Amino acid sequence: MTMQFPPWRHDSELAMVRDWFFPAKTKQELYSTAESPTSQDLRRRAIDRVNLWLFKAGQLPSALVATASLTDALIHDEQRRSLSGTGISDLAMQSIYAMAFARFVNGFVDRDVARSSAAEMARDDSPEGEEVTPFSASAAKGESSMYAYAAMIGMPQTFVDLRHQVTHADIPNMTYMKKMTEQALDWMWERWWIKNVTGTPERAMRELEERRRISRDARNAAELSKRDPSRSVPQTDSDSDDQDSQMKTAWGLSNTAENDPDVPISARTRHTMKRKSAALEDGD
Repeated sequence: MTMQFPPWRHDSELAMVRDWFFPAKTKQELYSTAESPTSQDLRRRAIDRVNLWLFKAGQLPSALVATASLTDALIHDEQRRSLSGTGISDLAMQSIYAMAFARFVNGFVDRDVARSSAAEMARDDSPEGEEVTPFSASAAKGESSMYAYAAMIGMPQTFVDLRHQVTHADIPNMTYMKKMTEQALDWMWERWWIKNVTGTPERAMRELEERRRISRDARNAAELSKRDPSRSVPQTDSDSDDQDSQMKTAWGLSNTAENDPDVPISARTRHTMKRKSAALEDGD
């Protein structure tokens, strides 16, 4: 799926999300910030960013959505294990894995998926000059069409088998579901991510750090204002000069009117003199 107007700002932002999803496959020094994010933190950031893109664009490449969904299932399982059984139940965790995996397979090989998308992925691994055998969606229906699409794009048959099992039969144990989820992520890394996302994340990381700095400065200023509400913005030299000029002008008008009775004073001038004189008195 090629997006004409992708929701990410530039290719570097997509590369940053790629590296967040797969921190073990990327250079860790790129993320050596003061916060020292963990692998789980990076993957959670990637999921949130994909959800934001999906909200903005309404549609994303299947690999992006599936990567987020499968990664989210893995994180839920990791959190459940770290809580020593006090979190999600085994049955609920199995359902999360099953739903994410079925969604992953459907996104690539469901019979409603556009044939052009499947053919495009098939061409990626086809020897140069070799013609991809066309497949007619009308020639096969149901599960057989899924296996045909899977063969075209190089998806392992076991993925389709598991999709059918979690949809129509019992869900396998969590050890097997976790293993298959990790294999699915590896497959998408090889089949989609490294072929379609070839940029580097440096530009996006610099922009992210700049936004964090601005946000941090704004929070610090707000906290300072809360601690000292009477604190005001220091007056600059230019502000003092302007005030001195206004005072001189006001006094000049007053003195001129008093010392030279031939100088005509309009009603507007009198009003201005009174207003500025009052302001000066208040300032004293």
